[in-house]
Amino acid sequence: MANKQAVLGISVTHGRLAMTLMRGGVVRKSYWEELPDNIVEGNKIISHHLFAEFLKEQIKDKEIKCKNAAYVIADSEIFVRKITTPRLSDEQIRYNIPFEFKDFIQGELNQYVYDYVKRIDEKGGEESNSISLLAYAVPLDLITGLRETLKLAGLKLVKALPETSVYEALLNALGVEEEVKKERCFMDIGRRNIRMMVFKNGEFKLSQMLDIGEDNVINAIADELNVDSHLAVTYLRNRYNDCDKLPAAVNAYKDISIEILKGLNFYETSDMTARLNDVVLCGTGAMTEPLVEMLKTRIDKNVQTMDELFPKYSKQKEINVTYGSVGIILSDAVGVETNSNLASAGEKDKKNIWVILGIVAALVVAFLIVGKFTFVDRMRVLENERHKAALLQEQIDAQYEQINSAETLTVEYSHYTWDTMNEEERTRVSRLEAASIVDLIGSQGMKVTYMDTVKGTMTIDLTARTLEEVSKLTNFLREQDIIESCSVVSAKTIIDDITTEAIESGVNAEIKVYLITKSSDKEK
Repeated sequence: MANKQAVLGISVTHGRLAMTLMRGGVVRKSYWEELPDNIVEGNKIISHHLFAEFLKEQIKDKEIKCKNAAYVIADSEIFVRKITTPRLSDEQIRYNIPFEFKDFIQGELNQYVYDYVKRIDEKGGEESNSISLLAYAVPLDLITGLRETLKLAGLKLVKALPETSVYEALLNALGVEEEVKKERCFMDIGRRNIRMMVFKNGEFKLSQMLDIGEDNVINAIADELNVDSHLAVTYLRNRYNDCDKLPAAVNAYKDISIEILKGLNFYETSDMTARLNDVVLCGTGAMTEPLVEMLKTRIDKNVQTMDELFPKYSKQKEINVTYGSVGIILSDAVGVETNSNLASAGEKDKKNIWVILGIVAALVVAFLIVGKFTFVDRMRVLENERHKAALLQEQIDAQYEQINSAETLTVEYSHYTWDTMNEEERTRVSRLEAASIVDLIGSQGMKVTYMDTVKGTMTIDLTARTLEEVSKLTNFLREQDIIESCSVVSAKTIIDDITTEAIESGVNAEIKVYLITKSSDKEK
């Protein structure tokens, strides 16, 4: 934003529109108007179309000749964080800032625009290994919506700053270092609430909201005079019949002063480093003289209004309300620098989108041109590859069929390498059959303690309860299809010696089982 250009500073606070015109680096005009209902709510525009129409009418009525606009973004609409980081380059800071807000914002990080003011850590100065940042996260749709709204009013958004940066611009405009660095509280008295903003060393420190405001005074006057609240506002602004000195109004001033004193006391007791000696009143509350006089009397500090602090920029005390629109157009002149231009947010994205679309379109055209000459060749290659795949599939199917036909052999001789077995080995008894004999013996209530298979003969040692059971077992085994004959080689009773008596506890037996082998089957 060049200082020689005509620029209209715009801010919306407490339902009021403030406008300040700067031309040639000099503040020329400053105005403020109450906004009609249903256009804004506090600091937030709720009807962009109606706001644009109202703004357009005001520019025409005030005979403002200007096309460029600088807009103050309310802190209530954005996220503000004070951050201390190791000393990093600007590029690294810009990369890291979004991640400092990931636990605070809603939605994706790319839905916000990020800005920051870099400061040197107070303790270490220029040589410090850390830096202090006042960082902002601003919703991207807020900026794009604001740009479109101003466009409807015939204005181009050339600059946007958060409120905190605007206050800092005003402090820097004081010029004297001692005045700039004072610990100072701005008391913005609005209709529904009062906002305390504390600055130290020319930098934002904290903000606090008090739930009381001018509505207490307006409602008191409306009740006292039995008029509508809208008319009561007009009476108060024009001091009609000294309505601002009515007893009901004075009682409302007292209530406001009590809440302000509570807020100041809370700040000073919660921060032992606080050295607050200066309070600046602003907002429409600073235009009500009886309220200002009472606060100057009750607050034991140096209390002054915004127009008293900045007489250069206020001819009729309007800076008490227009301080935001004044501050943003002074920001360039006093050197308040941030590291990104919020006003340009979204425009780059649109340009990038068109560039990307152009590149994509060029790639598509190039692809179609190349494809026109290579399509036939690619189809031939595809057909050849499909033919090769079909041949491979036929080979695989044939191999699977061979494997499936030998499935019983692979199960029965899984303990052998089938390809290397000779003819004699292939006639040996299957281990599965031998294992089934052991299972049969176990099913008769006996336990096999040893087994050996040599060709078609199995030698089995077992334990039974009686000799009769062993005899029955041999008869049972002879009945099996895979057994040719069975005989008892030996059987011995097991004797346990307990005291002086001998007790029979079972029988150890050895039997021979002759299996029907595959070679026997062939001979038959």
